[in-house]
Amino acid sequence: MISGIRGKLVRLDVNYLFIEADRITYEIFISFKSYLELKEKLNSEIHLHVYHSITDRMQKLYGFLSYKDRELFKVMKSLDGIGEMTALKILSFLSANEIYQIAVSDEREKLEKIPKVKGKTSEKIIFEVKRNLKKFETFLNEGDDYTPSKEEKKDLSVLALMQLGFDEKTATKEVARIIKEKGLDDTAEIIKEALRGL
Repeated sequence: MISGIRGKLVRLDVNYLFIEADRITYEIFISFKSYLELKEKLNSEIHLHVYHSITDRMQKLYGFLSYKDRELFKVMKSLDGIGEMTALKILSFLSANEIYQIAVSDEREKLEKIPKVKGKTSEKIIFEVKRNLKKFETFLNEGDDYTPSKEEKKDLSVLALMQLGFDEKTATKEVARIIKEKGLDDTAEIIKEALRGL
């Protein structure tokens, strides 16, 4: 599972970009906000925090300039009925605090300034954010220097091993063993250790 990419920005469009890293070119979807920030970076080296979406039908990469933005995307897309592309569109125009305030004050008109977010779509977004205000409060209170807890790193390690072909029970057992025996708490190191034992 890809969580970040550093490489040369070789193409930039409003909705996506191409990064060339280690002779591989990755297509990554981005927000309009990221597009604006990267306009002067063409042919330069950049680093993106990446959300790797894997379904039965396809894989997609979503890129963000900060860890915080990626985590907000994950919160938004986790809301019932709000897909990845809608979440990305919302984050093109609004911060976590703005989304929270819009939901609390029920200011639907501010949400509808976003292109194609009208009527039932905006109603659905506000409804789901209201239902999940605790998630947003937790997110807003974490601060910009937030780093995953040991438990979150453990869960991420299990998920990564499952994406690499392990079944859930084996992945959970292997991660627990490595953490206990090797004292590792970095996801990348845990994955390396697990693969070394194959």
